[in-house]
Amino acid sequence: MRIARRAVPHRLSGCFWALTAFLFLAFATGGGSRYDIQSLAILRPASAVLIAFAIWGVTTRQLRALRAPLLFLGAMALLILSHLVPLPWSIWSQLPGRETIVAIDEAAGLGRIWRPLALVPVGAWNAFFSLLPPLAVLLVGARLSLAERRALVVPLLLLAIISAVVALLQLGGGEDSPLYLYRVTSNGAAVGLFANRNHQAVFLACMFPLLALFASPTTFPRWDRRVSLGLALACGALLVALILVTGSRAGLLAMVVGLAGAVMLDTISRKTPTGRGVMTWTVPAAAILILVGLVIGTGRAESVDRLLGSAGSGEIRYRAWGPIFTMAKDYFPAGSGIGSFAEVYRLHEPYALLDWTTFLRAHNDPLELLLTGGAPAMLLLVVAVGAYVRQCVTWWRSGAREGTRSVTKGAALCVIAILGLASLGDYPLRTPALACLLCVMLLWLYGADGAGGHDNSFDGTASDPKTSTPKEGRGSNA
Repeated sequence: MRIARRAVPHRLSGCFWALTAFLFLAFATGGGSRYDIQSLAILRPASAVLIAFAIWGVTTRQLRALRAPLLFLGAMALLILSHLVPLPWSIWSQLPGRETIVAIDEAAGLGRIWRPLALVPVGAWNAFFSLLPPLAVLLVGARLSLAERRALVVPLLLLAIISAVVALLQLGGGEDSPLYLYRVTSNGAAVGLFANRNHQAVFLACMFPLLALFASPTTFPRWDRRVSLGLALACGALLVALILVTGSRAGLLAMVVGLAGAVMLDTISRKTPTGRGVMTWTVPAAAILILVGLVIGTGRAESVDRLLGSAGSGEIRYRAWGPIFTMAKDYFPAGSGIGSFAEVYRLHEPYALLDWTTFLRAHNDPLELLLTGGAPAMLLLVVAVGAYVRQCVTWWRSGAREGTRSVTKGAALCVIAILGLASLGDYPLRTPALACLLCVMLLWLYGADGAGGHDNSFDGTASDPKTSTPKEGRGSNA
């Protein structure tokens, strides 16, 4: 079937610019995971304002397209709020793991007072309000057209470049550089806009699939392929060098996954009618290998040094996983309460693991969820993993059925995979910035049906409203 197309003026909506500005704000103020970061006093009220702005103009059809991530976010909010409901002493005292608190209450003569399930209510409230930035991204993103959602790749790549440049300046300024944005941070490391070098490296690794999307002919069809390819390769080289010098082993492994995803997406984009070999990976691969060799040869590849070193096997974060799992069994199935990990860990910390450092996170999000959220949190995690696997299967089968696969959805699946794998050894999604990045990926996965019924393509054309929207990566013949 031939799809009619007509020329329309190129235009970006106010919602696109509002979401772009919010993403810049999120990365400028939400690069840390601690609850006491002062910049959260700016980010969270701004999120509430953006949510009100989005609700004012969003339609039922647009919300329906995003019902899966919105329902999941609502389930997370309900779980957190359920941990804040005061329970009668007769029920609360029988919950697993409360024996020490019950004994303290009796010794202090406090009586049979009502308590919420969360052992640290302030931590649960912080977790609840941390859902505001992701919700703002989803609701505003629901009002964007398909092309505007794809165009979000540009501000995300700009943020990566800014973070990379800030990281270089931090290295030049030393441990006391004023460019470190957070008081508790990895001083002396290239953390960029983040407080943690692992989060910086994982964010940069997520950009490789986005670079392949940027260079794909389906994203900006009227751009000169040599320009988009050159920009993508230049940015990729910068990101590779920065990940190597961050000292993050998780980032190094994430970079491998990101580069593999970029190669896969480029292969897919070259199968489209307009993709005439957008990227030939022989020269870029050789250039990257030479760059890696130069960085290692000059002694700046701290990530490689730490990965090959012997310190990793004995680090406290890995040795603590066993005791944390034992704690989780003691509090199962209710959990110790969302946001209570640091205090619960100090209550049960093994003597052999005592040192001068403060263990604020499990550095393994599924394990921390098991301890604090119990069975309900693990059920939500299983649902999320199942939904992701389903999206992967659907995306892969669509290629066999339609002759091509959506590069945008493929990039989103790659980025989510990187963030999920990084969460097995760290906690990237507990930073507002990376949580917002995840929500942009969800817009690419789930938002295709609620984009207001128009395409606003960046090639200066749009689909005729009397016909179906053309599939991404297809030509005018379908």
